[in-house]
Amino acid sequence: MSDVIILGGGISGLASAYFLSKKGLSSTIVEAAPRLGGLIRTDTVRGCQLEAGPDSYISTKPEATRLAHEVSGLGNEIIGTNDAARRIFVVRNGTLVPFPAGMVLMAPGNMRAVLESELFSNSTKCALLRERFYKPREREQDISVAEFVTDHFDSSILEYVTEPLLTGVYGGEAAKLSARSVLPRFLEYERTYGSLVRAVRKERKNAAANNSSLFLSFRRGMQSLPDGLARAAAASITSVHGEATAVEKRSGRWAVTIGRSIADAKFLIMALPAHRAAPLFEKSFPALAGELSAIPYTSAISVNLVFDRSSVERPLDGFGFLVPRSERQQIAAATWINTKFPERVAQGFVALRAFIVDRDADTLHPESNETIVGVARAEFQRLMGINASPVASVVARWPLSMPQYVVGHAASCRRIRALTAQESGLFLVGNAYEGVGIPDCIRLAQQAVAQIDA
Repeated sequence: MSDVIILGGGISGLASAYFLSKKGLSSTIVEAAPRLGGLIRTDTVRGCQLEAGPDSYISTKPEATRLAHEVSGLGNEIIGTNDAARRIFVVRNGTLVPFPAGMVLMAPGNMRAVLESELFSNSTKCALLRERFYKPREREQDISVAEFVTDHFDSSILEYVTEPLLTGVYGGEAAKLSARSVLPRFLEYERTYGSLVRAVRKERKNAAANNSSLFLSFRRGMQSLPDGLARAAAASITSVHGEATAVEKRSGRWAVTIGRSIADAKFLIMALPAHRAAPLFEKSFPALAGELSAIPYTSAISVNLVFDRSSVERPLDGFGFLVPRSERQQIAAATWINTKFPERVAQGFVALRAFIVDRDADTLHPESNETIVGVARAEFQRLMGINASPVASVVARWPLSMPQYVVGHAASCRRIRALTAQESGLFLVGNAYEGVGIPDCIRLAQQAVAQIDA
């Protein structure tokens, strides 16, 4: 018997179990996959640490760093990216063009770098200069990211900057994503300053003394985090590797059907993707099931390729490249791991990671690993001139793994929270609601556990 049942053994579920253990409460984690950690997985191949899921987390949200320092030995493993070599390229007309220094999503913090950039036309540069005179405004209605960006700049900034940068986080379309849920900081800039350019330049001046990395990770890979949490809370966790098929309330307790067995507890933490949680509530809580099923998801595929160093002639003079939709064949982005995390690649090798999303990922999901590796190889040949075969590869398929914060998402979350509040002992955590990053998942888990007192 456990105090709490947790459905889902990803970072949200493991963080929940850890915080419960700190309160002296036991938990049962129900996970359909044979391993815990969810999308976070590090594979070691040819001495290289290759990430199947996220390779880092954003440092400006403190929850992940704070948690790592709580877990014995994990805080000392935190590393930053190799920011001395930070540079990103964008594909334009089939060529890798450097991203202007100082860009903060769609807004330039360094106007001189933008004006000298080959990425933008003269008309786009004029639009960036004009934006400095944009007046403050308060938006009553949620609008799409695409509408928000083109309100301030032009379609070129959307096409070659904003949408490619958001691809790795959401994998969806800027015309559908919610500005309120995806770009809350920029909406605040608009309310306060009007001009996003002026706001970003002011913020950069205030942050000039802060030299810390924007993204952080762990020396032995991101899997160190879920592994560390599982070890730290091991005495309080019972793991059940099976698929939950139904959830209902019985005599004030939550009953979860797992195969032919039923587990029950006073509290239930739902840490599954919304589209997997919805069917479990269909019979007992249809209104909640309907709201959860309405949150759309897109798919992703990660492809890590390892080459002999001598077969890659192009300088790895940046963190990688982004491919706008208009330039895309199938790869949306790529990371040059040697540059971003030099300590993760063994001497004599080059490790590259390709990222495939949305409809391209759906199309390739049923294909063989050889076919998917071939797609990545063809793109690296086209854009980087690599003709050699990789000496190793790792393909990770993540179907329906990326929640889409579409227009109206915030209102949807309010309805979900209201319905959840009607059912005592039920908590929803995960990246489907109020932030897709690892720190957001940890924050929501901590907030949920704070309300549990068996």
